Amino acid sequence: MIRAIWEYIWEHKWLYLSIAVVLVIYDYTILIPTQVIQRLVDQLSKQTLTQSSFVRDISLLFATTILNYTAAYYWHLKLFQASVRYKGRLQGQAFRKLVAMRRPFYEKFRSGDLLTRFTTDVDGMMEMVGYGLMIVVYAGGLFLFIIPTMFLISWQLSLISFIPMFFLILSTYHLGKKEEEYVDKNRDAVAQLNDEVLESIEGIRVMRAYSRRERQVQQFQKRTESLAKTGDKIASIQNALGPFALFFIGVSTVLLLVCGGHFLKSGQISLGQLLGLELYLVALIEPMWMLADFILVYQTGKTSYKKLSELVEEDDDLEPDGEKWLEELDEVVFENYSFTYPMAEKESLSQIDLRFNKGQTIGIVGRTGAGKTSLVRQFLRQYPLGQGKFTINGQPVARYVRRSIEEKIGYVSQEHILFSKSILENISLGKKGANQEEIMEAIAQAAFADDLERMSDGLDTLIGEKGVSVSGGQKQRISLARAFLRDAQLLLLDDSLSAVDAKTEQAIIETIQNERQGKTTLIVSHRLSAVHQADWILVLDQGRIVEEGTASDLLAQEGWYYEQYQRQQRQEGE
Repeated sequence: MIRAIWEYIWEHKWLYLSIAVVLVIYDYTILIPTQVIQRLVDQLSKQTLTQSSFVRDISLLFATTILNYTAAYYWHLKLFQASVRYKGRLQGQAFRKLVAMRRPFYEKFRSGDLLTRFTTDVDGMMEMVGYGLMIVVYAGGLFLFIIPTMFLISWQLSLISFIPMFFLILSTYHLGKKEEEYVDKNRDAVAQLNDEVLESIEGIRVMRAYSRRERQVQQFQKRTESLAKTGDKIASIQNALGPFALFFIGVSTVLLLVCGGHFLKSGQISLGQLLGLELYLVALIEPMWMLADFILVYQTGKTSYKKLSELVEEDDDLEPDGEKWLEELDEVVFENYSFTYPMAEKESLSQIDLRFNKGQTIGIVGRTGAGKTSLVRQFLRQYPLGQGKFTINGQPVARYVRRSIEEKIGYVSQEHILFSKSILENISLGKKGANQEEIMEAIAQAAFADDLERMSDGLDTLIGEKGVSVSGGQKQRISLARAFLRDAQLLLLDDSLSAVDAKTEQAIIETIQNERQGKTTLIVSHRLSAVHQADWILVLDQGRIVEEGTASDLLAQEGWYYEQYQRQQRQEGE
């Protein structure tokens, strides 16, 4: 953590140098009133105070006050502005990491944990760079000025008054170690609580349907109580540190008064010097109290840095990006290709042999869990490549820059990936800078035009988080419109027609046949009617291709496709 903060400071060295210089000036101006009071007391006791010297000292106090305020304004403003910029920098680094990572990465980090790292942990580091650095420089500067000044007045009395400080440092160290343990526990508890809140929000309908609300509330209450207990322990340690500092400063003050009285009687110091020592000792109360704050800020920052480092340094286990740029997607070949998900023992795809060319429509069907989605995901490069041959245009897919492949793909997943924005904004994600005509054409292709007309705000209709305010079929068609707007060389439809009726499905399939001539389409579906017109159809079972051919070929084989086709025909007839 210290190294990372130092690198940021060095990157903005002139800014931080100016802050340090101004802080040193600020610290010194705090001492001037004590020096003036010490001089005035000595002059009064010796009856040497003159009007001119009094006016001079009062003028000095006035000028010092103005300088003190100006310096305080500058270093407060610049230091905390820099800490806010550091926060933005950390969030930018973390977000760039998130958008670059694939599924294995997100399987390691839960949503609540990621949210905690983005908020609590980033704030912890910002606090360290802001308030933490302020304590180091401000308190350090005061110690740097006050302690030598006290020793110049009387090194014997200074040593005596600092004896209790040794015990304060010892107590602070032990309490700080205990506090670190509770800070770690508290941070993990916050992440778990965020996870539970997110899961509860996403699954609220299921919870209500199964009457799980009371149990969920009780479970949440237990977590919050546990979090509160940990917070109480941190607060108890934190609140103990400040009074400890005051107690030991008080002991130092008593020692200074008792011993200082003897020194004063023997003429070793003057009354003004003794008063000055007392005032300097009192001036140490604030930095000693701030030391207690610094321990919490440091421990929190240390934990936050560890969590953010884990996030930034974690990889998604994918192969290094290729160097070749894919211009056209002409031919795709799988040869004896097998794939196993990370941490899984059983293959999801086994000995896949498949070849298709530009302009073809490929249908993929099979039982639930047969490997249909796993096959589609190979194009998205969400997981490390499997075993065997997977080439595009005769070149291993790993040789291509991943972004060059992504730019050629339009994808509609089983899950409805929609954002809490308007319909227009959700569809426009498919193509940057798309005009109104292109958007309306994509909407028509997705058979969503009639639904849109019935919406009072039209394209400006807000659909809520994850499209909560629209139906399942409308969610699918908005997602389809986004993919159609992209007009990609390869369109992947992963069971993305399941929520529309047969008539709408037929209209969308006809659109694909007419509008995507010369482009490649892969359609995964449980409805055979969605793939019946495909150029080539695969039937998967337990990750293997068990049947393949045209629809007429598969019907003639009288295998799984034939049986499923007959069953679905009877259901439609009923």
